[in-house]
Amino acid sequence: MRNNPNREKILSALARETVVSGEEISLALGVTRAAVWKQITALRADGYVIPGDPRSGYRLLTEGERAYEVSLLRAFAREGRRVIFSSETGSTNTDLKELAAAGAPAGTLCVAEKQTDGRGRRGRRFVSPVGGVYFSLLLRPTLPLSEVSALTGAVAVAAARVLGSETGLPVGIKWVNDLYLNNKKAVGILCEAAADLESGTPEYVAVGVGIDLSGELPRELDGIATTVEREGGRIPDRADLIAKTVREIEAVAKEPLSTAILAESRRRSVLLGRSVTVTRGDETFRAAAKEINDRGELVVERENGERETLFSGEVSVHGEAGS
Repeated sequence: MRNNPNREKILSALARETVVSGEEISLALGVTRAAVWKQITALRADGYVIPGDPRSGYRLLTEGERAYEVSLLRAFAREGRRVIFSSETGSTNTDLKELAAAGAPAGTLCVAEKQTDGRGRRGRRFVSPVGGVYFSLLLRPTLPLSEVSALTGAVAVAAARVLGSETGLPVGIKWVNDLYLNNKKAVGILCEAAADLESGTPEYVAVGVGIDLSGELPRELDGIATTVEREGGRIPDRADLIAKTVREIEAVAKEPLSTAILAESRRRSVLLGRSVTVTRGDETFRAAAKEINDRGELVVERENGERETLFSGEVSVHGEAGS
């Protein structure tokens, strides 16, 4: 993960304006124009298209190999949000948690073109080929710890809303963290929190979202996972999709157990009314998915008629491989 403050500041300044003078950049960074020129030269060598010079000013263009990253910077430029982009990383959640532990502010965003160690719940691998969308968003919510577990369900609703709107496809939610297209997984969500036990609130929550837009998936995932492209949906601009999803996540995170979010969780559920397999710790059992209660938990009925409320665990439609 790259960590060069001056580089980030120059890119941020260039993303906000059409043309930025060398003097403006040098004053903002507290460095000489020669130092600015050196940084600009390094950025150009790294693939950024930046025409101009210290006298006329510099422009950052959404062209070339860095077009995706520059589009992202432009999408968030007016918010003052820190955006860290990697062509390849192990996991955006791992990167973000390092930044969170070092005091990064809420809203910090890590995005990758490709992940080599993408993860889902229970440590499962999340395949992350080039062509998808992979990002992690830092939240510092003031919710009580008792409501933090509901964030994953609210994030799923936010992501489903945006993905459905942008692709034109019906998006289902498999409690609690997967989005489905035509009964196959296309989006994985992983929320990881660090708690402040003294205050009874989360210190931070790292919200990881992986969306399979296009790209090649391993053969062993045929019939289990899919992409938006395979399902015939519109392929949205990735930077625009991330910007809209991030803003929707931040909106729903303020009240993850609202009536509207719970109603949408139920309406989009691909489990309710179906026979499911539940894995919880060392136990696996068959049940019927009955309802999502007002705390966002899944209520199931075992084959012997007993009902249980699940706040964690792995649930899949009976006969479906775990995902």
